[in-house]
Amino acid sequence: MSDSVPRCARSRTLRLTRLCALVARRSIHRLHLRLSLFGGWIWVAAASLIGFEALEILLGAFITAPELLPLALLALAAIWLLRRTLTRRRRRRATPHLSPPDVAGRLNRNDHASP
Repeated sequence: MSDSVPRCARSRTLRLTRLCALVARRSIHRLHLRLSLFGGWIWVAAASLIGFEALEILLGAFITAPELLPLALLALAAIWLLRRTLTRRRRRRATPHLSPPDVAGRLNRNDHASP
């Protein structure tokens, strides 16, 4: 037994190596899952913006230049997000006197509390 590394150190190193491999595998799996969900939401956003029939026409037009399809889908998804954000802001401006219920609840509780 001419090993320079003690047995307990080798087992700890092996455990740490396996742990690092598991953490890396889990991180890659989570990243893949998030990217897959993002890709699905891009399709949903594009279809909800222009409708499924128009999306079918759009996809048919990209037969000649399929490399531009991801850019078109991202643009449609960005337009959908922008439209949703603007709609929410418009609704918020239309009713400025309303406050969220949790803020109103905290204010009412503090006003009625005795010192």
